[in-house]
Amino acid sequence: MTDDNKEFIPWPYLDTFFHYDKFIENPIATLPKEKHGTEIAIIGAGAAGLMAARLLLQCGFKPVIYEASNRIGGRLNSKRFTNEDGSKAAAFAELGAMRIPESSKVFFKLAEEFNLDTNILFPDPGLVDTQIYYQNKLYDWKQKEDTPGIFHNIQKNWNAFIQPLVDKIMEPWEKGDLEEVQRIWQNYIHHYKGTSFYEAIRNSSPIWTDNELNRFGTLGIGTGGFGSIYPIGFLDMLRVILHKCEHNQKLIVSGVESFSDHLLNIEIDTPFGKKCVGKEAVNLNCKIKNIEALDNKHSKLTYTNEKGEDISKEYPAVIVATNTRSMQFMGLSLNSNNEPLVNGDVQAALRRIHVINSSKLFIRTKTKFWKDKSLNIPENIQTDELPRGIYFLDYPQTENGVVCMSYTWGDDSSKVCGIDPKERLELFKSVIEKINPNISKFLVPMNDEIINIDWQTEANYNGAFKLNLPGQENDVSSLYYQYLDANNKEKDKGIYLAGDSVSWS
Repeated sequence: MTDDNKEFIPWPYLDTFFHYDKFIENPIATLPKEKHGTEIAIIGAGAAGLMAARLLLQCGFKPVIYEASNRIGGRLNSKRFTNEDGSKAAAFAELGAMRIPESSKVFFKLAEEFNLDTNILFPDPGLVDTQIYYQNKLYDWKQKEDTPGIFHNIQKNWNAFIQPLVDKIMEPWEKGDLEEVQRIWQNYIHHYKGTSFYEAIRNSSPIWTDNELNRFGTLGIGTGGFGSIYPIGFLDMLRVILHKCEHNQKLIVSGVESFSDHLLNIEIDTPFGKKCVGKEAVNLNCKIKNIEALDNKHSKLTYTNEKGEDISKEYPAVIVATNTRSMQFMGLSLNSNNEPLVNGDVQAALRRIHVINSSKLFIRTKTKFWKDKSLNIPENIQTDELPRGIYFLDYPQTENGVVCMSYTWGDDSSKVCGIDPKERLELFKSVIEKINPNISKFLVPMNDEIINIDWQTEANYNGAFKLNLPGQENDVSSLYYQYLDANNKEKDKGIYLAGDSVSWS
């Protein structure tokens, strides 16, 4: 049961019902003294790789991390703007994760331990004053009010479809009846397995008109378009909704990259006393070229270091905490010495699993101009034009404003990724001037600095994040449970997959 005054946060994750927040409270294993200091290789210095290193260090292992880029953090990427004197500004652009929902229990458990400020809500559509620009018409959506105009009926249709699915599973969940929750979720899996997001809505009741489906695809209920993810499996979208991943999202004041810095540098209790993973454990600019399984169940990594030299080293175990595309590029979908590094189902899943594109463009402005209420500037704009989601971000440690000029994904991201950032900015400004002429004069980037990212063209990433296509539930299951090879002497090669790219959530 939950406190009457506190909103219920669905936990743990539906597909595993495992309490990861409890799991990390103590060392996850006890290592015999003679094994203390055993080196374990970790590929990838994102959140998953750094967390693996922290947990292994706690047990007495010595983690050795290989990172292909020149920085830690992966998609926790807070890039600071630059001052005129070349120093780093207090303002930054969140190129990857930029808003964390309260349902991310493990994140917030550690964020509290790290004393990160997570008290500011992200300015999501409708949570703050929002403007919606659709087919050259402007709709004002006042803070916390119902969606305006033609979007109101879409919201009613959406709620009529989704709310019964939510209510049915939330009732036993709030009572703590996880057995019943699992039963209901399994029924949803059977019913919607192989069904796309579009098909689920198209076949729902009440029946949607073509215009309503187009509006929902373009701008959702005013919260951002779903058209580019209409082909995604509906179960993936249902997970997001049931876990309230779009609800009460928090802005991390110091930047999400500070979370990875703390994973690396905060000391924990280990058999060697208080220690942190530390930067000496991380080998930056080291790209894994090949993984080879050896007869003694060890694995040999071959990587190119920052000097361009190819180096090989053996480890008793390797944790691969990268995205699935990088896993395929380093040979995990191929056989080694005529034997698979991972089983056939996992190899097939690595080849098939869907990764979505995403682009963002940020500028830093001299002031937080939108806070002048006389100008009637919202904190959020959603459009059906080239800049899809526009966010005005108020970081308290700086007088400068940070404007996310566009956040797009899927085809909308592909549409702009071939355009130079300067030209892209001018295109976005021309659209924003049509929407709200009061804004465009303020959209002057300090020091002419534009921070832009297209994750699909970013080296070593080749996409933003995993979203399953219909029929890929079994692929995700194969990836997630690959670590159980450790229990099978015939299958186990000492290679284990980790991270959100191989999970359901």
